[in-house]
Amino acid sequence: MKKIKVKAIFGSWQGYQEMVNFPPKDVEYLGVGRGTKRAEYYQSKKIKEKIGAFLQKLKIPRMIFVGPGDYDLIHSSRGIIPLNNKPWIIDMEHVHSFFGLNPNLIKSKFWKRFIEKKLASNNCKAILCHCDATRQAFFHFLDCSKFKDKIKVLYPASHIIPLKKDKHRKIRILAVISLFYHKGGPQILEAFSRLEKKYKNIELWIKADTPKEFKKKYGSKNIRWFPYFSQVLPRERLLQKFHAQCDIFLYPTFYDSFGYSLIDAMVAKMPIISTNLFAIPEIVKNDENGFIVKLPGYNLKEKFLQVYDYRKIGKKENDNIISQIISSFEKLIKSKKLRDKMSNESFMLVSGGKFSIKERNNKLSEIYGGIK
Repeated sequence: MKKIKVKAIFGSWQGYQEMVNFPPKDVEYLGVGRGTKRAEYYQSKKIKEKIGAFLQKLKIPRMIFVGPGDYDLIHSSRGIIPLNNKPWIIDMEHVHSFFGLNPNLIKSKFWKRFIEKKLASNNCKAILCHCDATRQAFFHFLDCSKFKDKIKVLYPASHIIPLKKDKHRKIRILAVISLFYHKGGPQILEAFSRLEKKYKNIELWIKADTPKEFKKKYGSKNIRWFPYFSQVLPRERLLQKFHAQCDIFLYPTFYDSFGYSLIDAMVAKMPIISTNLFAIPEIVKNDENGFIVKLPGYNLKEKFLQVYDYRKIGKKENDNIISQIISSFEKLIKSKKLRDKMSNESFMLVSGGKFSIKERNNKLSEIYGGIK
């Protein structure tokens, strides 16, 4: 069978690494850079942030003209609209991705009509949302009446990385957070501080750029500190060095459209504690593969935002979040049987479920193969 040649307009996020390194058998990706193959997202994060800030100042959607070549279609990403007279599909983290995740710029009537016209065109064959929350956000922010059938959910996936689980005496809690305040760093430390007074058999491993004042305040011998950006590790090394050595994954995020860190926890067979922000409840099923902490006042369908402003969290709301984290942890600390059950549920989702390579490739093959 002749392979479908796909011109890839991908970034270095690890979801695209999984796509190009484990493609459907009938697909060949062209023009893939080294950064994508190695998922070197954080190695060039500062440069991307500067470029993103510059583009947002222009207040125009992301667009690209792809040069001619021997390919059947274009697969773009991150809200970058191809301007070619060729078949293309686009995958999206959020409908705001057209403007670099700035929620204010999509309010422009002119640019909304421009985006709607491009998505309704014959060249646009599919709009692949990373989650159902993103799919719903499209209908909230845009008039999708002329392209509603093109909007589909394609969950990111991961191959299975063989990991040797470490044997240890204490129950280890792992938090891997790139942004200390946005990902709940203060809440993680306060919850653990309260828990360790009651449970002597727990330990926290936190990989984050933790401010000095927090290290001083929470200077427990049961906390192991690891920097984040000064020690960015390749994904497989990260999972072997951290996830395989720990028992529970804690990720009380206030800022995420998807949260690929949760996929890593699934690969490592870990129960997960996270929040109800945006797509997280599609990944972490409460009481199945982990527990969901409900953010006070957050309602997905109110604004379809992937942000919960940590700067506006009052004492009452903060205590509520911390109490939910503690309550979830206590259930897992007290029951190894529950930890094992949730670990297996997590692994099933990524090994053969909706976050598996097989499931994703079946859908991609169907989408690519249907383009004429």
